[in-house]
Amino acid sequence: MLGQLIETLTSNPVYLAGAVVLALIIVIGLVKKLVKLAVFVIALFVLFIGYLVYTGQEVPTNLDDIKKSVQEGVIDPGKEMLKEKAEEAKEKAAEKVKEEVDKAVDEVIN
Repeated sequence: MLGQLIETLTSNPVYLAGAVVLALIIVIGLVKKLVKLAVFVIALFVLFIGYLVYTGQEVPTNLDDIKKSVQEGVIDPGKEMLKEKAEEAKEKAAEKVKEEVDKAVDEVIN
C-alpha cells in the first residue's frame, strides 16, 4: 500500500505538489507550537527569577543552583502538601469504613 502511494505521488506532479504543500503546512504548524512552548517556558523562567528578586532570595547563576532552588521552593512543599492530603484522605476513609461497619453490625443485630 505504501509503495502504491509513493508510486502515485512520484508519477503525478499535481499529487506530489499537494503532498509537499501538506507536509510544509504540518511542519510549519509544529514549529509554531514549539516556538509557543519555548516562549511559555521562557516566560515562566522570567517570572520565577522575578519572584526570587521580589522575595529577596538569591538568584541562581548556574543550572545546579536552579535545580536546587526549584526543588526547595516548589517540589519539597508540594510533597509535604501531598503527604498531608493523603493522610487526611486515609483518615476520612478509615472513618467512613468504621461508620459503614457499625451500620452493618447494627442491622445484623437488630
